[in-house]
Amino acid sequence: MLQAMERIIRTDTMGEIKEILRGVRLLNPLSGFDGIVDVAVEKDCIKWIRKTSDAPSGFWLFPGIVDMHVHLRTPGYQKAESLQTGLRAAVAGGVTCVGMMPNTTPCLDSLDPVIAVEELGESYGLAEICPVPCVTAGRAGEVCVDFEEFARSGITCFSDDGSPVKSNKALMQAFQSIAPFNGVVIEHPEVISLAAGGAVNKGLASKETGAKGIPESAEYLDVERCIGVLRDSGGDARLHLTHLSSPESVRQAYEASKNGLRVTCDVTPHHLALSEEAVIALGAVAKMNPPLRSEESRKMIVEMIGSGMVTAIASDHAPHTVEKKNLPLGEAAFGITGLETLLSVTVDVLVKEAGMKPIDIIRLLTSAPAAILHSVFSDIAPGKPLNMVLFDPEQQWKYSSTFSRSSNSPFFGRTLTGKVQRVWLKRELYREGEFV
Repeated sequence: MLQAMERIIRTDTMGEIKEILRGVRLLNPLSGFDGIVDVAVEKDCIKWIRKTSDAPSGFWLFPGIVDMHVHLRTPGYQKAESLQTGLRAAVAGGVTCVGMMPNTTPCLDSLDPVIAVEELGESYGLAEICPVPCVTAGRAGEVCVDFEEFARSGITCFSDDGSPVKSNKALMQAFQSIAPFNGVVIEHPEVISLAAGGAVNKGLASKETGAKGIPESAEYLDVERCIGVLRDSGGDARLHLTHLSSPESVRQAYEASKNGLRVTCDVTPHHLALSEEAVIALGAVAKMNPPLRSEESRKMIVEMIGSGMVTAIASDHAPHTVEKKNLPLGEAAFGITGLETLLSVTVDVLVKEAGMKPIDIIRLLTSAPAAILHSVFSDIAPGKPLNMVLFDPEQQWKYSSTFSRSSNSPFFGRTLTGKVQRVWLKRELYREGEFV
């Protein structure tokens, strides 16, 4: 396949057109367009899109990814990630909008620190931050935050991620409070009494490692609880169930949505690509919450995504220092980095194993999560501001360096298929491994 730069004609005619991307496969999830075109790019917008007389280049062009579940570790844990390093990792992975989770220190349970983080992120001119503040004060699961104050600032998504919203009373209050402004609770589904002290999947992983296991029921029983509270609340609010790992969880979420409740869900790339055998082989670098499940469950989740039962894909990017990961399995921190591998791993698995069309995969990564977060989503069309990714789905590359401050990933050192070539957001940000 030709290199990306060889598919571009540079033009300086009156400075109107900076370059033309020739023979690219344009994947536009909002319009459903999937075809080979030439795209003329101005400094900050698309000039035109036309049918091409060139042979297909092999590259895909699609809107910037919206990763709705990202831990940027600021404030409080900048040794693992800063806003700048996290946003650079995002752009390198084709992500132009991140849903920032609130389990920082202190946690994001009031408006002022949320705005401060958002403004600092904007100052770097990289990916945009869509803040997701807490549902409850201190993420303690009992007393709700001031939802209306956040809503007046345009913030409508809330999560106690890292913990469930423990109190049914608080969850009910949250649903009833956010319904008038079409808000959403993003739930980390976990029954703490069943998961406490666990480190790996209850099954082969717990038997082989000797670590305490976390059963799938610790996830799907909380999914059932939250759906029940949403139903009892009147059903006007939205519930998003994040990083699902159990087929039963996905089934419940899908059935609830089919029955008229506003329930959506996401799955991570690592739960698509890896089973509990990875944590047996690799140890704490493959430890995450929820844990990697059985190969049978992994295959079922992939099949369910192919069948349209999952709303979105999100990385759950969770950077940690070497010190927090280089511990016995039961003591090491949960979580892996994922921004730079999100696209490669997702496309590889869903094309090969689920037989999904590229445009349907891109929809799971772009317009679908944008709709959940209420983030601004820019289509690729003439006159539209630049927000797009050029991707080579066939390029093999070794994930051996990172823009993140942390490298706690089971994919680190592995050869992956599919590589981001270029990223634009209002202007060109990233080109073939380097920031512009």
